Amino acid sequence: MIMDEKRKEMEPLQQALGKLRGVNSDNRERGSAMCSSEEELNNLIKSLEYRIQHESIPLNEEKQILREIKQLEGTRGKVIANAAERAKIQDSLGEKEAIQDQVKLIGVDLDGVRKEQLVVKAKLKQLDEEKEFLEKEINALQEELAAVAEKRDKTFVNIQEIRKQREESNSTYYQNRTLLINARDLAAKKDVEALKELSEMEAGKFISLWSSNKFFRDDYVRRILPSLDVRQLRRDARIRNPDEKPLVSLDASAPSGGESVVKTNVKQPSKEDTVPLVAQNDTDTEQKVQKENNSRQQKEANDRTESIIEKIDWENTGEGVLGMEKLQKDSPPIMKELDEKKLKEIRREEETAKKKMAMERKKKLAEKAAAKAAIKAQKEAEKKLKEIIFSYCFQILV
Repeated sequence: MIMDEKRKEMEPLQQALGKLRGVNSDNRERGSAMCSSEEELNNLIKSLEYRIQHESIPLNEEKQILREIKQLEGTRGKVIANAAERAKIQDSLGEKEAIQDQVKLIGVDLDGVRKEQLVVKAKLKQLDEEKEFLEKEINALQEELAAVAEKRDKTFVNIQEIRKQREESNSTYYQNRTLLINARDLAAKKDVEALKELSEMEAGKFISLWSSNKFFRDDYVRRILPSLDVRQLRRDARIRNPDEKPLVSLDASAPSGGESVVKTNVKQPSKEDTVPLVAQNDTDTEQKVQKENNSRQQKEANDRTESIIEKIDWENTGEGVLGMEKLQKDSPPIMKELDEKKLKEIRREEETAKKKMAMERKKKLAEKAAAKAAIKAQKEAEKKLKEIIFSYCFQILV
C-alpha cells in the first residue's frame, strides 16, 4: 500500500521531468546553434558580428560566420517558442531542481519502505517457520492423543475383564456363604430333615460337577489347597509330616488353566507376603475351621494331660500305694525301675506335648500375622492400582 502511494506521487513529477528532458533533447537534435532563449541567441549573434568587425580573419571563415548568423536568425522563432513552452512548464509544475528534489525525497521514502518491507518479510519467514514447527508438534500431539485414547480403551477393556474375573472368582464364595447361612439357620431351628436334605442335595450337586467339569475340579483344588496348608494337612486330608513342604508353594508355579493372568505396572507385594486371592475369599470359613481345629487339638492335649494326671493320682491314692507296696514287697527292684521309667515317660510326654502345643501356637500366630499382613498388602496394592487407574483415566479425559 505505501509503495503504491509513493509511486502514484512520483508519476506526475516524472512526467514533468520527461517533458523538460524532451524539450532539451529536441534542442540538441536540432543542432548546437539552437539556443535555449532569445537573449542567448542575441548574445551569440553579437559575438559573431564582433569577430567580423574587429578581428582579422580570412574570407572563407568570414563567409562561414555569416552563414551561421543567418542560420541563427532563422531559429529565432523556434527559440522564442521553446522558451515560452519552457516557461509554461516551469510555471505549471515548478522548476526542474525542485521536482528532482521531490523525486529524491520520495525515492528516500521508497528506500525506507523497501527496508521495512524486507524486515517484515524476514519476520513473516520466521513466523512461517514457527508455524510449521507448531503444526508438526500439533500433529505429533494428535498422534500421541490417538495412541493414549487407544491405550485408554484397552485399559477400560482390561478393567472390565478384571471386574468380570473378580465377580466370577467371588461368585462361589458368596454362594457358599449363603449356603452356610442357610445351614446355620436350619441348625438353629433344629430342622434335621431340611438340613439333611440340603446336605444331600449339595453333595449330589458337588459330585455331579466334580465328575463332569474339569474346570470345577481344578478350581476346587486351587481353593482348598490354602485351607489344607493352614491346617497342616495333605491333599488326602491326613496330617502332614514336619519335613513335608507346604502345598501352596508347590502349586504356586502352575496356575490353573481357567485362570487368566493380567499384567499391571503396579508394584506387587513380595512373595513372602502374597497369598492367593482364593484365600482372601475364604478367610472367614478358614478362620472358623482353624478355630475349630485349634479347639480340637487343645482338647486332645488336655485329655492327654488329664489321663496322665489321673495315672499319677491313682498311683498316689491308697489303692495305688497298696498295690505298689505289694509289688515292692514281691519284687522291690523291678517296681523302682518301673516307677522311674513311668515317670520319665510321663515327663517326656508332657514336655513333648507342651513343646508341640507351643510350636503349633507360635506357628498359627505367625500364619495369622502373615495372612493379615498379606491381606493388608493386597488391599494397599489394590488401592494403589485403583488410584493409578483413576488418575490415568482422569488425565486422559482432561
